[in-house]
Amino acid sequence: MNELNIVLDPNGELGLQHQLRLRLIDAIHHGVLPPGRRLPSSRHLAERCSVSRNTVALAYEALIAEGHLVSRPRSGIFVAPQTMAGRIGPGHRESAPHLPSGPRLSPATIVASSYRYPGNWHRYPFPFIDGRIDPELMPAAEWREAMRLACGRGEALRWTDGSDGDDAQLVEEIRTKLLPGIGIDSGPDEVLLVASLPAALQIVLEVLAPRGTPVLAEEPMGGETRRRLQERQLVLLEETALNAGLPRGTLCITNPNRAGSSSARERQRAQLLLAAAREADGFVIDRFPFPEVQESTPFVPPLRALGGQRNVLHLAALSSVASCGAGPGLIVADARIIERLRLHRRRQGADLSPPMLRAWYYFIGLGHYSATVARTGRILAERRRELRDALNHYLHTRISIAGAAGSSAYWVSSSSRGAPLDALDIARRASHRGVLLEPEFADGEAGTRFCMGVTSIGSAHIREGVQALARLLRDERALDSRRLADEAQRPLRGAALQRAMAGATLLYSTVYGEPCTIEVLRDGRLVGTAGFAGEDCDTGRWWISADQWVRQWDSWAYAEPTAFQVIIEGDQLRWYNADGLLADTAVITRTRGGVPKSRSAR
Repeated sequence: MNELNIVLDPNGELGLQHQLRLRLIDAIHHGVLPPGRRLPSSRHLAERCSVSRNTVALAYEALIAEGHLVSRPRSGIFVAPQTMAGRIGPGHRESAPHLPSGPRLSPATIVASSYRYPGNWHRYPFPFIDGRIDPELMPAAEWREAMRLACGRGEALRWTDGSDGDDAQLVEEIRTKLLPGIGIDSGPDEVLLVASLPAALQIVLEVLAPRGTPVLAEEPMGGETRRRLQERQLVLLEETALNAGLPRGTLCITNPNRAGSSSARERQRAQLLLAAAREADGFVIDRFPFPEVQESTPFVPPLRALGGQRNVLHLAALSSVASCGAGPGLIVADARIIERLRLHRRRQGADLSPPMLRAWYYFIGLGHYSATVARTGRILAERRRELRDALNHYLHTRISIAGAAGSSAYWVSSSSRGAPLDALDIARRASHRGVLLEPEFADGEAGTRFCMGVTSIGSAHIREGVQALARLLRDERALDSRRLADEAQRPLRGAALQRAMAGATLLYSTVYGEPCTIEVLRDGRLVGTAGFAGEDCDTGRWWISADQWVRQWDSWAYAEPTAFQVIIEGDQLRWYNADGLLADTAVITRTRGGVPKSRSAR
């Protein structure tokens, strides 16, 4: 541990225990203490730092409780192996001798949404409101500690310095601990904090987008973004312009839903966007939120980490869960652009108060931020799976869902078989049944999608909430008009049903768009495989009862028996539930010699 030089100030404003915790967290994030490294004993470190052994023991206990360290009996204390999981190396910082289409000014206005969910949302039984935080996720104790330290007598003297800049120590924490986790390397003069992510976009548009500026915004753009651009009388370009060549000075705005994608196609598109913006001497506004949900797959990093230092502005917001709501916004850009943006931040009233900036410094510096994101990321991943499975179970034929990797929400729209949803009407009627949704708006009108998030609802209530939504949508005949009574042929019964299903292989897609294969074995067993890589597997059993085909999975579909009436027409199998409504469809094949064989060439 000779490389771990910790110097504590006995006369400092912080207590020795908090100083030691700050230094240890710094050492972990800078790689001085890599995952798995054994720390010195409390006695040895106390001697090196000239503090009491109890001070070191308390610091160790706090870091163990937050998951940064682990204690192994009879072995000692070690840096937790998952501390740096999910981080990617920072991109290369390039010099900026020339800025394209220098900063420009134009006016801006603010438009309020035409839909608001109830202020007492937490009293509703099923609040699927993304960004609202339920008590299980809130780091209340950690914020109390950060606020107490930020509001100490010595800290309060800094609040009146009249500086127009940000808290330098907070900026240092963000650029050395948070931004490197998504591959961004920045200087201390290249980071600007604002009150929120929408405020960050508003300020950037004011500086870079005067009236008439050509803008290429990735679809789906989002109603709020579209309104902001239209109000500023900007020229919106079709996405086909990316291949044809962009007009000079074009401002490109990325779709935040691409954040977390791991596809080669997204990486190629990102490189194409960077090259086109450089050729047009324009800027790119890259909206890339920090992920809320822990993902096991790698993702395409933000554009600024792909070599787009000169003409890329990175916009993000700190974790909404760690913030207990909408987190502060963050802009990373060239220092000269940041200086111009800083001038407009105060005019927009988008700066954060000094005590809040200082509280954020302690919250991040003491390791509370990273520990909260790691803890809640696992919880949100479980909730998101629960929501996905419930939507797939109860609304498979009626809706389809989409969501970015790392996101805590899904966008829900009608399936290809159904008519478009009236998202606003559904949201209003669902609220009468205790289900809160967020409808999408575009061009001032309600859209055909609604958002369902899991930051505000616990896992135990998700299934029941989706059931309530399914009962509501069941009354919408336009969404799915096919019923058993409408069928020209009768469902299979008895021995005919047994012969049709035994030995069959069923192919279909889940509500979240992944392929699924079910093998209906002759001995009564079921074998299911889902996912593009076959990563989601389950087994179960099937039988015939009262002229219905009954299946029960070991884990899927809540491991509950479900009975269907079955109609087979050509290669298509249709299941109808107990209410006579179409529950699902599949392609049915036969397996001969290990090779699936179609029933017929329909």
